[in-house]
Parts: sequence; structure tokens; C-alpha cells
Amino acid sequence: MTESSIPAGFVAPNPYERPPLVIVSPYPSAKNGIAAYVAELMPYHLAEFDVTLVIADDAPEPIISPAGPRVLLASEFRKHRSFFETAPKVYHFGNNPDHCYMFDLISVAPGLVVLHDYVLNYLHDASMIGWREPEGYPGAHELEYGLLGSKGVREQYERENRGQFATYELTLNGDVLEAATGVIAHSRYAQYKVAARVPHTPVWYVPHHLTPVVEEFAGLSKAEARKQLGLPGQELIVSALGFFSYAKRIPLLLHALSQLRSRVPPFRLVLAGEKRPREYDVDADIDACALRDVTTCTGYVDEMRFFQYLRASDIVSNLRHPSGGESSGTLIRALGMGAAVLVLDNGPMGELPDSVVAKVPWDDATQASVTAKLQELLSNAPLRTAMSQRAAAYANSHHGIRSVAQRYSNIIRKSADRPQSRRGPLFVQHFPHPKDVARSIRQAGPSISAATEAADGRVWWRCGTAPLGQIGHRAIVISPRPAPTAKLLSTLFGWEPESITEMTPAGFLEPKLRDADGTALRMASFDFVLLVTPPGMPENRAAALIRRLNAALQMNGTLVVEIVTDLDREATDEPLAEGRLPQRLIDGGFSVVRTAVPQEGIFSDLVVEALETPEELRRACVTARKASTFSLWRHTLELNGIPGYFGGRVG
Repeated sequence: MTESSIPAGFVAPNPYERPPLVIVSPYPSAKNGIAAYVAELMPYHLAEFDVTLVIADDAPEPIISPAGPRVLLASEFRKHRSFFETAPKVYHFGNNPDHCYMFDLISVAPGLVVLHDYVLNYLHDASMIGWREPEGYPGAHELEYGLLGSKGVREQYERENRGQFATYELTLNGDVLEAATGVIAHSRYAQYKVAARVPHTPVWYVPHHLTPVVEEFAGLSKAEARKQLGLPGQELIVSALGFFSYAKRIPLLLHALSQLRSRVPPFRLVLAGEKRPREYDVDADIDACALRDVTTCTGYVDEMRFFQYLRASDIVSNLRHPSGGESSGTLIRALGMGAAVLVLDNGPMGELPDSVVAKVPWDDATQASVTAKLQELLSNAPLRTAMSQRAAAYANSHHGIRSVAQRYSNIIRKSADRPQSRRGPLFVQHFPHPKDVARSIRQAGPSISAATEAADGRVWWRCGTAPLGQIGHRAIVISPRPAPTAKLLSTLFGWEPESITEMTPAGFLEPKLRDADGTALRMASFDFVLLVTPPGMPENRAAALIRRLNAALQMNGTLVVEIVTDLDREATDEPLAEGRLPQRLIDGGFSVVRTAVPQEGIFSDLVVEALETPEELRRACVTARKASTFSLWRHTLELNGIPGYFGGRVG
């Protein structure tokens, strides 16, 4: 498909005054619904903007008219990225392998994201397979969902049931949404979910437009369409269109029609689209429901045939569950063609007016509801006619392409006034060698012995586990005696005293956290956290501390935890054991970098008086990096022998 023409009456601004715009998206001749969507809007963009289209290096040759946009391959855009530094950028993300190349681009050139699918799990899966990074897919889940995500995906691989769960239930869109300067969603359903995920990013609702191609079939009658397709003229036509996957819920339709054969007028079922037997064996269900004699399977259909089948249909089935948060272009086209459409009342489909589509609730009685609703539609011609008229009127008024294009224009111009880069400089922290710490101890002079005695912890400073202070970086020290501990951090590791916040463990677990000046502590405001636990700290309390520390740290920030175990003390609550500390850190959204033991601090022992440690006290120190905002609540109590695991995004 090439770009559609601009309707008469559309006034374009002076072409020499058009501001730049970069659109990153697949484009026809790619067989991709989003590619067609972008091509249909392109004439409106070109009328207002100087458009550069960025496609994948391996994309098919795009169909571009002489007046169309300039086209760059992704590699060319990266090479000349500085030329487009100030231009607003629009990324059209969908759950299709054609969009894999966009991950790399949005990471270096953030912009406005049009989220055609709220769930991007399949896109991540396809990108990792294509780039031969099998560990990248579980790694992406760990970044978004912590240990719970990577653990679940690996188990699904082992059980060979991943496609039934992860690709729909785990959205895996955080990296895209966090890189976006703004987001456009095609439904309120997706808009509200995005706003909850990235609350500081503007999210706009723009309806999926009705393709202008519908107008080309306005003069085609139902009888003529059936004649062209070789379909019977007198039977009712029930159709389902598109790729036939597990989520299309074709079995609901087949079982309903099987039960209704003797109770409704004669009908023919048309499945117009490509089969995906690896995902769902539709032929087996057709035979099981004894509908082979009244079913036509077309295979893949081109655009012209697609609209002919829509025009020929009396009822169009668009039953989708689970939903990936997508707004169905097929559904909008069916409404525009005046079809009576049957949908499940959930996700974006549930937002459509009850007068425009026939809705069926998703519950334990869904099959019975689908059967009853189909019987009503098949038996009641006036009802189908009324729904057809309302559907066409609604599609043209609410999904008209001119109004949609105007919304895009307004949003793009607004986004051009916002900062185009939401990412700061590369986050790097430097750690000293223990001999460098020993040198700092020697330079500090005789008073250092008293300072090390007063501070909490022995391993963290002896072994050089804390990062060096940098201008603009902030640290928080949490220990029973935070003031002398913070002073030691400043003396040996170069942290400015005013950049360090001091708290006790009890204070840090208070419902409201305040900085030294009385202001509330902001999330992700620290680059480094030093936690020294009191002897025998209960494991559940330490786990709560670690979860809250996740919220305090920025991504990739460093956490150093030193625990002290009292071997002689009788504890009422299970203390955090040395061996379980790395696991608790992983549960809390951290990746363990290194474990240090007192023997590694031999250099500092040579220049400072040995600190006596009672034999009953055992110390362990772990350095970790914040790898995810998702934390796992691991409950030691079991229900019926099954461990309890719960997770959520901290903060």
C-alpha cells in the first residue's frame, strides 16, 4: 500500500516552513498492519512536517511516492543521528518482529512512542532469537520483574508451555516506556496502564483511525461481494479474519455454531486469514465440531479480498482473550464496513458502546453467552441491520482519519517542546583496591584508629567494597551508629559529608522518610547505599530493608550490606544468615557483584591497629547492583508444602 491522498479542503502550511519529524516504523511493502497504518497517516504528516522515515536495514524495499518522505535505514540514521538531534521522533511499536530494530534506536534517540500493543513480550522474544542472544530474553524479564520474572520464564522453557503464559501475562514494556518522552495509546485501557507504569510521562489517547480504503468499497453491495468471492447468496455469512492464533478464541465460535445448526437459518463460516498450526490447530477443531461442510478456510488474503469478505459478511467474530492491550485494526475496519461484530467485553474491546457491538462477558459462562448471542444475531435480521448502521456511523465519527491525524499533529508539536533525551550520562562508579584504602588510612593519621573503632562494620572499609565519591552523587548510610560510619566513608572513600544522609535501620523503616533538612526523601535519589545491620537482625526485617533500599537507589546504583551474626545469641526470629544474604539481595531486585570476607583486608591491617572482634560475632559483606525495580517477597512459611512467593514493583 502506498500513502493515501489528502482529501480536498485540507490546507497545508508553507512547505518551506515545515518543521522536521522523524518516524521510526515498518512501511509497505512490509506485510504489517502497523506499516499500513503509518502509510495512511503519512500524507497528513507530510503536509505539516519535513518527514524522515527510518526503517530496518533488512526491511523490504518501501513503496514511496515521489512526494513521500525521505527514507533512511536504521544504520544510516545512527550514523547521522546528530543531524536529527532536535527533531521530534515518533516510534510505532508493535508486537511483531518487524519492530525489533527499534530497541537500539530508542535507547540512543528517545522520542514519542505510539504503543500499538501494550504487551511487548513477543517482540522481545523475537529480537533475542534474531540476535542470537538466548539469555537475553530471561534477562529482560529479570530487569522488569526481578528474580520472579527470569525464574518463571526458565521454568516455562523447561515445561514447553511458555507461549501459553509469558507472552500475554508479562507485558515486558518497561524499557520502551521508560525511554519514551511521551506515549500515545489507542485505548483508555492501554492509556491508564501506561500512566500507572510511567506516572511522570505524558500519555495521550488517540483512537485507531478508520482506513480510507473503506470508502473505495462504499458502492460494493453484499450480493456483488459474495458473487466475486464465490460465496452463496442466500446463506448467512459468519466470518473471522486475520491470523488464527490461540488468542482469537475460534473454539468459542466453532462450538457455538455447532450447537446452533438446527436452530438458526442456514449459514456459512468463513475463516479468512493465515493459519498458524504451531500455535493453534484450527482444522482439528473444525472437524471436532462437525462443521467442515459449512466452513471455508481461505488462507492469507490480500487487502482487496479482505474488504470483500467484510462486505460479504453478516456477522464478524472478533473474540480475543487474553488481550495484549491492542486495538484491533480488523475490528475498526469491520465497523466501518457496517458489519455486526461480536466481541468479548474486556480490554480495549470493552470500551466500545454497547449499541455498536454485541458484547459477551469473559467468565465461567462465556461459551453459553457466545452461543446465545450468536443465536440472537443469526435469527434477527432487523437487529443486524440496526447494528450495521450504528457501527458504520460510529466508526466514521469517532475513528475518522482526519481528526486522528490532527490529534497526532497537536501531540507531536507539544512533544517537540519537551526535552528529547530523558537519559542522563552513563552511570559509572569506581571502586578502590584495598591497598588504596590502606594508603588513605595512612594519610588520615593517628586519629583513624578511633574513627574505625567508633564506626559500624569492619569488612566494608577494609576490603574496599564501597565506591569512591563523585561530584553530584549521593549516598545514604544506614547503621546503628550512622554518624561515625558516615564520617569513615567520607574520610576513606572521598564522599563529601553534605552528600551523605545518615539513618538508623529503625528510622529507615519508618512510614515517612525525611532527609536531614526535613524534606521527604525522593525515590531513586541515591547512587550508593551502605547498610550495616545490628547483630542478629531478623531475616524478614532485613528483607524489608533491602526492598525499601531498592526504591531509594537509582538504577545501576550500588548497595553494600554488611551483616553481623551473633553465634551465641538466642533469637526469637530467624536472623539473616550469611549464606542467605546473596539470595535476599537477588529477591530484592539486586544482582550480586562480589562477596568480601575479613581476610581480604590484609592491607589495612598493616597500617591500622587491629580491631578486636569477639569470637561469637561473624561478619559477611556483599556488594550488589540495582538491576530491577521489581522485588520478590519470599515467605518461609509454606501452605500445604508449597513455598509462598509474591512480587511487586517497589516504591
